[in-house]
Amino acid sequence: MLNIKNRFNLCHDKKSLWNLSLVGLYIILVYLPDITRYKNIVMILIGTTALYYLVRYFRQVINSLRSHLFLSVLLFVLAMFYSVGISIDPALSFKEMNKPILNGLLLFSFTFPILLYQESKEHIAKMILVSFIIGMAAISLTDIAKYIINYHATGEMPFKNFNHREFSYGFIFYFPVLLCTWALWKKHSLLSWVLLIIASAMSLFLLLGTLSRGAWVAVAVATVFIIVINREWKLTLVATICLGLLAGTTHWTTASNPDTRLLFYKLTQTDSSHRYHNGTQGSAWSLIMENPIKGYGFGNKIYHQVYDSRVADYPDWTSRISLGPHNIFLSLWFSAGIFGLITTLLMTFSALLTGGQIIRQNKGIVRQVGLILLSAFIGVFIVRGTFENAYINQIGILFGLMLALYKKTPDKAI
Repeated sequence: MLNIKNRFNLCHDKKSLWNLSLVGLYIILVYLPDITRYKNIVMILIGTTALYYLVRYFRQVINSLRSHLFLSVLLFVLAMFYSVGISIDPALSFKEMNKPILNGLLLFSFTFPILLYQESKEHIAKMILVSFIIGMAAISLTDIAKYIINYHATGEMPFKNFNHREFSYGFIFYFPVLLCTWALWKKHSLLSWVLLIIASAMSLFLLLGTLSRGAWVAVAVATVFIIVINREWKLTLVATICLGLLAGTTHWTTASNPDTRLLFYKLTQTDSSHRYHNGTQGSAWSLIMENPIKGYGFGNKIYHQVYDSRVADYPDWTSRISLGPHNIFLSLWFSAGIFGLITTLLMTFSALLTGGQIIRQNKGIVRQVGLILLSAFIGVFIVRGTFENAYINQIGILFGLMLALYKKTPDKAI
């Protein structure tokens, strides 16, 4: 009898290692450039395993998906199908919807909870924490290597172009792990403060090098949110002093230095790309108000077609060619009309509620990982999405992990 039990535990341990490793590996790889083939292989393994669990343990798996967050995702996907149906070019809209919505948001929100439904919340939280740390280190080292290679190849200096802008997407996604790991660190010794300052300085350099103000604001909001939730008042004081010194030093060194003139311009600019009155967002608002209920159809290319066909009727618009709405909420309202706006807001509030419940109902590492996921969602989707179009497919990763952690009953192994 004991031998049978040991074999069962060994089998479960191997299955658990497989499930956690697949999800963790994809989290690490998702923002690394030029490895699409390997990401697809991991995703195929995730999908195949999730399908097996769905067939083998259908009732238990379906129970793991019973959540207002998953329901809101389904309603949002339904709204996007509606946007394809009413589109001026349905084939083009479906093609643009396929990757971010079906193979991104829906796929991750569906497969991750299924893959992790047998795992304990503590094991899931540890996997997420380690994966985010490794992912953050991987993209940071990759970006540093890019600086070094470009300098030796062309003499390129930091802050002179937008070649590192893509790094900002992964940085906002992983960044909360830096502050939440600090909260889990029991002894804040002098050495730990030095390590935090070094890590923060490197992160700040890489973040400024993106020249993306939307990313800067997103990271600032996520930082304040985490500090307030964790009540890290010493960290607040240190951050305030460092930011004050940084602001003074930056103004003094960049204002007259031609190598940092672009950085100074981005730091002092208040209306990037003329977003508001008759700019990217202002013009998007004008188009939406012409057809606020029905919408026009999903996709940036659909937006470009409509914009370029109507620009002659709006001589006050700043740009004579479409630059996109630069706002994820306006973009989805444009795509699916009022149905798209309502389901987007419903999905957003459901994610905030789910993340908040994970934080309130748990302690220790599970609570901090819940804070990581919620902060990443606020930064990636809400804050940055207010200034530009967010990558919706990566939001599905956060939703899938939230659903896996959001369990009201004790975990039971099968």
